[in-house]
Amino acid sequence: MMQKIGFIGLGIMGTPMARLLLKAGYQVNIYARTDVHVKPLAEEGGIARQTPKEIAEHSDVIITMLPDSRVVEEVMFGENGVYEGLDEGKIFMDMGSSDYASTQRISKKLEKKGVRMLDAPVTGGAKGAAEGTLTIMVGGNVDTLEQVRPILEVMGDKIIPVGPVGSGDIAKACNQMLFALNLSAASEVLALAVKAGLDPQVLMSVVNSGSGESFAGRVKMENFTFKRNFKPGFTTDLMAKDVDMALDMARSLQVPMKLGNLARENIRVAQNCGFGSDDCSSIVRVAEQESDVVIQPFADNDK
Repeated sequence: MMQKIGFIGLGIMGTPMARLLLKAGYQVNIYARTDVHVKPLAEEGGIARQTPKEIAEHSDVIITMLPDSRVVEEVMFGENGVYEGLDEGKIFMDMGSSDYASTQRISKKLEKKGVRMLDAPVTGGAKGAAEGTLTIMVGGNVDTLEQVRPILEVMGDKIIPVGPVGSGDIAKACNQMLFALNLSAASEVLALAVKAGLDPQVLMSVVNSGSGESFAGRVKMENFTFKRNFKPGFTTDLMAKDVDMALDMARSLQVPMKLGNLARENIRVAQNCGFGSDDCSSIVRVAEQESDVVIQPFADNDK
C-alpha cells in the first residue's frame, strides 16, 4: 500500500516536486499559505488541507519545502502546526535548505512522539524538480531512508545518504557555498575574456572540457547568461540565504571563510542592483557592469 504524503511549501521547487508525486500515483495532501499556490495542484488531484496539523493527521510521510529553518519551526510548532497532528510511526522530512542545528533540535523533539526525521535538501534547480532529476542528500537513520526511498526516487535520480540527522543540511550548505564561489569566479573570468577579445562561448567550450569545468559554467552561463535569460530557476536572494547559512556555520565552528565572504559580498552587490528575485546567474551582470562588457556569444552581437 502506497504511503500517504503531506507536502507543505508549494513554491518554485515544491510545486513540481509535489506534481511528480501525484503523477506517480501517491495521495498527496497539500498546504500553502496562499490559495494561488494550492489551486493548480488541487486541480491535478492534490487534496488541499487547511492547516499543517491537518496535513500531519492525514499523512504517513510529511514533507516540507520551505525557505528556511525559521519557517520550518513555525510550521512545525506554531498554532495548528504539524507537531499537533503527528503520532508514532510517522516520518517527517525537511527537503528545504535549513540550519543543521535547528534540524537536530526538531528531530529530538519529534523522537519523544515516536516520529522519525530526515533532512533531505536537494540540488538541481527548478528544471531538476520538474524532471525528477534532483540530487537529494539525506541525513538520518538509514532504515528510515529506505522506507521513503521510493518517494525520493520519484523526485530525484541521485539519493545520497550523508550521515546522521543534520548532515544533509551541512552538505547542502557546503555545496551552495562552492556553487556561489564558482559562479562568482566564472563571471569574472568571462568578463576578462570578453574584454581581451575572446568569444565567451569559445572559452566555455575549452573550460568545460578541462580542469575549470563547473555547474556554474556548464549550466548557468550556457543556459542563462549567454541567452540573456535571467528568469529564476534559483534566485539570487535564495543563494544569499544559503551562503549566509554556510557562513554562520563556519563562524560557529571557527572556520575562516575568506573566499566565502568575498562571494557573499558579490551576491550583496547583485541584490543591491535589483537582481535579488532574478536567477542567481544575474551575478554575472555585476561583473559586466564593473568591466563595461556584455558576456554574450560574439555571433549574437552581429544579429
